Amino acid sequence: MNEQEQLMDNLLNIDLEIIDTVRDLQQQNWDSGSLKQQIGDLLKVRDDMVEKLMSSNGHEDSCGCGHEHHD
Repeated sequence: MNEQEQLMDNLLNIDLEIIDTVRDLQQQNWDSGSLKQQIGDLLKVRDDMVEKLMSSNGHEDSCGCGHEHHD
């Protein structure tokens, strides 16, 4: 698995964790400061991963599949 694939896999995992935490928060009637903080922290980690993934892409015309894509 290359670095981009690993980042995308990690991104999927963090998205699933965010969803689970939001569900927990909903079950507590949106009244848990610690879960709200956890969601904020997870979103920060997710944003950092997305930024790293986008910066690792290099050219906008490349998706990592080995072919060049043009608009």
